[in-house]
Amino acid sequence: MASVPVSHLILFVASLVIAAGVVGTVTTGVDRVSAAVEDGSLDATQQLRTDVTVISDPNGGVYNGTENNVTLLVKNTGTQRLAPDGSGVDVVFDGQYVRPDATTGEVVSVDGATAWSRGDVLRLTIDLDVVGVDPAGGTSDHRVYLTVNGDEELFQFRVEA
Repeated sequence: MASVPVSHLILFVASLVIAAGVVGTVTTGVDRVSAAVEDGSLDATQQLRTDVTVISDPNGGVYNGTENNVTLLVKNTGTQRLAPDGSGVDVVFDGQYVRPDATTGEVVSVDGATAWSRGDVLRLTIDLDVVGVDPAGGTSDHRVYLTVNGDEELFQFRVEA
């Protein structure tokens, strides 16, 4: 008769050990998922707060044939403060990635702002000699993609011969 309670006790202890192992595994998984969701939400918040708009006139002579560069005016219309030298801007010119050393940026501000805040305009100059493009050869259409913290802008312009 004593063998039945002993076997029940062994099964009970075994089930507790198995349950403790499962709880430990599930808790670790939940912690990892929670941390990933938190990191993703911080990135999403930063992307939502970032918004830029190219305010240059495509017909206003953004291309300088003498210097072989393109100058764009980019307005920060979001609430995120951005780097005042344009270092956070990724540029693709006519399908070619533009290395950061081929661009220069400076904030154009009436009040002498040193940060690219909401409402401020960045003058972004792309050196086409470094990129390896010479649009001065004739009439041609060009595209510039700008990406800042996930916000993408497309600017198209034409160079007339």
